[in-house]
Amino acid sequence: MTISDEVSNKNFGYGVRHIQIACMCLTIVALFIARASMGVAVLAMTDGSRDDIETYKWDKKTQGIILSSFFWGYTVMQIPAGILSKRYGGKSILLISLLTNTVICGLLPTLVKIWGWPIVCVCRVIMGLTQACLFPATHTLLGRWLPKQERTSYSGIVYGGTQIGIIIAMPISGLLADTKYGWKSIFYTVSATMLVTAGVWSFFAANMPREHRMMTEQEKHYIERGLNTVEAKALRTPWRHIFQTRALWAIMVTHIGSSVSFVLFFVDLPTYIERGLKISLKNSAVLSALPYLGMWIGNISSTYICEKIYNRNYWSLLTCRKVFNSISFFGLSIGLIVLAFLGPENKSLAIITLVMSLFLSGFSAAGFLMSFLDLSPNYAGVTLSLSNAAANFGSILTPIGTSLVLKNDPTDTSRWLIVFLSTALLCVIANCVFLMFASSTQVEWDDPNFIEKTVADKEEVIPALKTVKEDAER
Repeated sequence: MTISDEVSNKNFGYGVRHIQIACMCLTIVALFIARASMGVAVLAMTDGSRDDIETYKWDKKTQGIILSSFFWGYTVMQIPAGILSKRYGGKSILLISLLTNTVICGLLPTLVKIWGWPIVCVCRVIMGLTQACLFPATHTLLGRWLPKQERTSYSGIVYGGTQIGIIIAMPISGLLADTKYGWKSIFYTVSATMLVTAGVWSFFAANMPREHRMMTEQEKHYIERGLNTVEAKALRTPWRHIFQTRALWAIMVTHIGSSVSFVLFFVDLPTYIERGLKISLKNSAVLSALPYLGMWIGNISSTYICEKIYNRNYWSLLTCRKVFNSISFFGLSIGLIVLAFLGPENKSLAIITLVMSLFLSGFSAAGFLMSFLDLSPNYAGVTLSLSNAAANFGSILTPIGTSLVLKNDPTDTSRWLIVFLSTALLCVIANCVFLMFASSTQVEWDDPNFIEKTVADKEEVIPALKTVKEDAER
């Protein structure tokens, strides 16, 4: 019996690919801890109620600039990050990101004491530059590690690290801010977490199955049999055809709506709960994590259910994507509308609404987020980086726009109403575009030999046209 026959008869359960998945999830968790901790840290750094810890008098506008500065670097580096991930694989790119964030978080408490809030922005820009690779590199790795029949559910687990990181970061940051070391302990703890994760990633992760030190021949053939990918260096990127793909533009618009709504909660949720709902900093940090627990549950459950529905041929892949994306975007929009009319007198109802809104938002993990892999497994990292670059212009503007609407008074719930209703409208528009133009059909330019075939076809057609022309002239 050949290896292929043995593999085809064997139902692979747990294997080395699950170690890879766990490492990818852990890396996302760690990097999102670094991102999410800043939302609580900036509140602690401006909390003037403590005399034993150095604090700063930064107004809401300055805080908005600090919180948005991460996305300046994040947006600029998106497309280069996608190209680098395709060229060199995800392992080394993500390792550099982890180590860079380790150093920055460890040094930031000292640097801010010397240079103030501008150096915090500089540090956050550098963190954004290095974390820009996270999703393109992860998508590239998913395209090389997961057969089609496993892709949706395991991708949900990997990207569930986004919510897990936030769930850990917000309450832990609140607790650390309340210790005698104050907000500084947040950055030191994050730095140590990054360093440990970098060690795990370096030892247990690999760019592709054939490079993993623990990989067996049987599992390698099982994985590769379900893929349509080739060596990264063998691929030439068909940029013109990528930009001419209508479905990709639809996904990009959807991505913008998702990014704006995510960043609104990601950056301003601690402020809304503490200042808008008038809940203490320590309690607000804990409560800020609850909606992300709901989002994580929505993420994992939706990807699992979606994969079961598709594998049993109940719905087509495109129907699955549209239904789950609609549940996510329309559900979140309804939650935002409800939230817009709640105030500090409705604390419990507001928290429940937040949890349910982000639970439904998590269903996008089985929606547009998987469409990059549906369209093109080989170029999933590149297409995601293009989309992420566009989406993160919204990420940059969201904290700044929110601070302008709030006008340095986050206690005014009438201003939060404007923020929430505007975001709800954007989500509805984004999903309508996805419903009209999205596709799950693998594009022809995903073929590794597509460019060569196109050139060859032209070379064959041109002589034929010349012959026809000459015959006509005779």
